[in-house]
Amino acid sequence: MESFKIFFMADIHNSELVFRRFLSIPRHYDVDIMILSGDLTGKAIIPIIDFGGGQYQYTFRGKTNIVNGLEELEKARSELMNSGIYPYICTRDEVEELKSDPEKVNKLFSRLITENIARWVSMIEEHIPSDKQVIVMPGNDDIFEIDPVLKRSSRVIYPLGRLVELPLGYGMISFEYVNPTPWNTPREASEGDLWKMLEKLAGLVDRDWRRIICCFHAPPYNTMIDVAPKLDKNLRPVYSLGEIEKVNVGSKSVRKFFEKYKPLMGLHGHIHESPGYDKVGGTIVFNPGSEYSSGILRGLILELDDDGLRSWHRIG
Repeated sequence: MESFKIFFMADIHNSELVFRRFLSIPRHYDVDIMILSGDLTGKAIIPIIDFGGGQYQYTFRGKTNIVNGLEELEKARSELMNSGIYPYICTRDEVEELKSDPEKVNKLFSRLITENIARWVSMIEEHIPSDKQVIVMPGNDDIFEIDPVLKRSSRVIYPLGRLVELPLGYGMISFEYVNPTPWNTPREASEGDLWKMLEKLAGLVDRDWRRIICCFHAPPYNTMIDVAPKLDKNLRPVYSLGEIEKVNVGSKSVRKFFEKYKPLMGLHGHIHESPGYDKVGGTIVFNPGSEYSSGILRGLILELDDDGLRSWHRIG
């Protein structure tokens, strides 16, 4: 093997349409490794109320929709799933019960998330050719309950806490935590704690760092790939002279890590609005961006040979 190709994407947030497009990549592109990097899961449940007699009702994007029959119901479910929503068919009484019991909502959310991740893993096992290496990792938005589901698969590589072997003597280390966000997501930590975790991760590396790829969900601070809208205390964008103000929101610890160890490449996500690439010292860093809610697949194909990164291009 003179070279190999990686397909990398991130932040699909439960979009069924984007996930199915991920599954189709080997049919359209000659790649050897497929990486689906967090955030994998969605952020909302929408109840579809069953009134009986084949009639259903749900509200989406401010519009209440009436559904008649199983065919229309399936179309409604697909619309929600393609947008990253978890549809939940239930009675009006169940909706009222959920409204009054946040703990039941949390348990339902966890169940729907883990069931869908298990379904996706089965689809990967069924549809992606066995000669392709498939790596799937969580991100900061993902609950910890999905990790055992990923680990159980004999086909999917769960990369956290290990050095994943790649062709031509390359290796990859992965890290899902990010610096604090306004949303208090499951996998975030202070920069000080991130640095301690990253230093521990560095201990896995057993070769020249120029043979190492870092699949870190958080992009490095102060780059072209960590720029996001500035938010006020109510989490609304801040405007200046009619334009949204932008700020760098990546991790200072990730940047420090790259400056210290100088790996070949960083693969990142997290900041949907900042697709592109940059350099931190000699390390080239990428973020494919995300438009999951529109069903658009954003990804990168990167070709590596014995000398390093030979070429790359965007998809979507």
